[in-house]
Amino acid sequence: MNRTIRSACIFGAICVCFWLSLGPALKAGDTWLPIPPEDLAMKDNPASPGANAMILYRESTVNEKLAVVDGPFIKEYVRIKVFTQQGASEGDVQISFFKESSDIKDIQARTIHPDGSIVNFDGKVFEKVVVRRSGLKFLAKTFTLPDVQPGSIIEYRYRQQFKPAHVYDEEWTISGELFTREARFAIIPYHSDYENLPLYFRMFALPAADKPELQSDGSYTMTVHNVPGVEDEPLMPPRRLLEARVEFFHRDADAPEAETMEQFWARTDKKWNGNLDHFVNKKSVLEREVSQIVSANDSPEMKLRKIYARVQQVRNLWVEPERTAQEQKEEALKKNSNVEDVLSRNYGTGPQINFLFVGLARAAGFEASEVYVAPRNSNFFFPKMQDTSQLAADIVWVKAGARDYYLDPAARYYPFGLLPWYESETKGLRVGKQVDFVDIPKEASSDATTSRLVDLTIDSEGNATGNIQVEFTGQRAAGRREADRNEDQTGRKKEFEDLIRGWLSSGATIELADVKNWDDNAAPLVIDATVKIPGLGTPMGRRMLVPATIFQAYQVASFETAKRSNPVYFSFPYEETDDVKLHVPAGFKIETIPASKKVSPGAAVSYDLSAAQEQAAIEVKRHLAVGGCLYSAQSYGAFRAFFDTVKSDDESQIVLQNAETAKNN
Repeated sequence: MNRTIRSACIFGAICVCFWLSLGPALKAGDTWLPIPPEDLAMKDNPASPGANAMILYRESTVNEKLAVVDGPFIKEYVRIKVFTQQGASEGDVQISFFKESSDIKDIQARTIHPDGSIVNFDGKVFEKVVVRRSGLKFLAKTFTLPDVQPGSIIEYRYRQQFKPAHVYDEEWTISGELFTREARFAIIPYHSDYENLPLYFRMFALPAADKPELQSDGSYTMTVHNVPGVEDEPLMPPRRLLEARVEFFHRDADAPEAETMEQFWARTDKKWNGNLDHFVNKKSVLEREVSQIVSANDSPEMKLRKIYARVQQVRNLWVEPERTAQEQKEEALKKNSNVEDVLSRNYGTGPQINFLFVGLARAAGFEASEVYVAPRNSNFFFPKMQDTSQLAADIVWVKAGARDYYLDPAARYYPFGLLPWYESETKGLRVGKQVDFVDIPKEASSDATTSRLVDLTIDSEGNATGNIQVEFTGQRAAGRREADRNEDQTGRKKEFEDLIRGWLSSGATIELADVKNWDDNAAPLVIDATVKIPGLGTPMGRRMLVPATIFQAYQVASFETAKRSNPVYFSFPYEETDDVKLHVPAGFKIETIPASKKVSPGAAVSYDLSAAQEQAAIEVKRHLAVGGCLYSAQSYGAFRAFFDTVKSDDESQIVLQNAETAKNN
C-alpha cells in the first residue's frame, strides 16, 4: 500500500466536521472468529501434504474513507495452523512497514492448542530493521506468540495506519509464503463531493475468474481459496514477480477514463519527453561545455567517454548518506531547474545527472535520450499493466554511428559501457516523439570476474602460509565499490578480510596488505593479503593429503535441497578464475596430482580444473563460469548436479609422500 502517494485536499471546517461525523477509525475488536473442531484436530494440509504450516483464514480490508481526517488504514486478520516444529517459527511475527508513511497499531494475538485451550499474547512488541533475501530493508514490528507447538493454531490482527491528507495506491498481496486455504479482501475507496479520484485495478498472476467485484456502495471485494505459497529460496527471482496480487491505483486527473495500452504509453511518453527537453533546453550552455570536453579529432566513442567522465564528476545526491535536518539546513542545497544549474552547482539527483549527459551528447551531435527501465532486482516490465512504477530506474541511450550505447553516468562506480546489473537484460521505454519499447542487452560472463592468485607454502604439519591477490572486474568491482562507499579504510579492510576468510576453511586468518584502484572505476579492484590456513594438508602416516583448491564453492549452499519451487535466478553472468601454487613441505615429494576435469553441460555453466607439477610445487588452475540469469525451476536439478560435481572436483586430493619413504620404495 505504499508505492505511490497522492495528496488529497483538506477542505474547510464544514468539510472536516462532515468527515468527523462518520466516527473515528475502527479499533480492533475484542472477539475472535470461532474455530471449527476439525481445524483444531488437523494434522496436515490435505492440499499440500508435508507442509510445515498453512494459513487457514485471512482477512484484509483497506479503508480510504477517512483519508482526509484520520488517514487510510488496513485491517489484517491472520489465522495459521502449525504442523511441525519448523512451522512453529510462524509464531515469530514480523509486520513490515515504511515509517515515513505509516505505523502498526492495535496488535492482538493468541495461541490455541489442539485441546482448545488459549494462551493470549501479552508480551512486548519490538521495532527493528529487517532485511529480506532480496536485499530490501524494511522496518518491522516484531513479536513472539506464546507456547506455539505442532498442532497449535495461531492468530493475530492489527491495523496499519497511514498518515492523513493522502490517498495511496494500494494493493492486495494474495500469495504469501504459506499456502492459503481462504482469504477475503475488501477496499473501501476515498470519496468526496469536492474531488473525484476514481479507483482502478490491475491483476498479476491471478486467474481471470478471481477478480475484485464492485459492490453497490463503491467498494471492491474478493474471496480466494487454495492459493499456493511463494516459498523463500536461495537464488530466486524478486518475490514481487512471483506473488499473485491486485493493484489498486488512481489515474492522473487529466487521464482519460478508458485508455488503451497504446494511448496510455503515448501520453506517458509525451509527458516524460517534455520533461527531458525542458530540463536540457540550454543549448548555448551545453555547447560551450562540450567544447571544453571533446576535441574535433576524437572518435565518436572517445567523445562519449569524455562526456561520460565529465558527467561522473557531478556529485550524485541520491547515493550519499541521509543527512539530518540540521545538516540539510547548513548546506542549503538548492533545487536544480535545468542542466545549467547542475553544471554550475556540480550536484544533482541521479536522473538530473543522466539528463545532463543526454544534453551534452546532443550538443556534441549525437542522437541521445532517456530510457526508463524496470530494475530487475525488484521488478520486470509488463506494458499491458499500464504501470509506470515498474519503470523505476533510468539510464541513457545514445547512438554513435551504427552502434547503440546504453549507459548510466549517474552510477558513479560503473565505468563507461557497464550498467548496474539490475539495469541490464531488462525492458524499458525510450522517450521520444513516439513510443519505443526497448530491450536492454544482456552482459557477458566476462563482464563480472573474480581472479584469485595464490602462492602458499605448506609445512610438515599441513599448515599453509603465503599470499593471496584478488582482482575484481566489471560488476564484481563496481558492486564492491558501491557497497562499501560509505566505509572508511578500516571498515573496508574488515569487509575484504571477512570476504576472503569466507572462501577458506574454518580457522584461516587474513591480513589485508593493500587495496589498489579504489577510486578508479575503470580499473580492476585489486586486494593483496597474507593468509594462514591451519590444517590445509592432512598427514596420513607417511603421506599428506592436500585438497586441489583452497577455496570453497559457495554456490553449493544454494543447491542443498532436493526440491525446488521457484525459478533459478542469478543476478548476472560471472566468471571465477583461480591460479593456486602450492609449495610442498621440505622432505616430501609429490606422489599424485588430480586428473584434469572439465564439465560443461551447456551454455548456462562450465567448469574446468587442471593441476601441473613443477619440481617441488603444484600449480592448480580452476575456472568457473555462469553464463545467464533466469532459468526455470525444472532446470534446478541440473544445476544441483553440476555444483555437486564442482564441489567433488574441488575436493579431489593431491597426495604428498615423505621423501624417505619414497626413496625406500
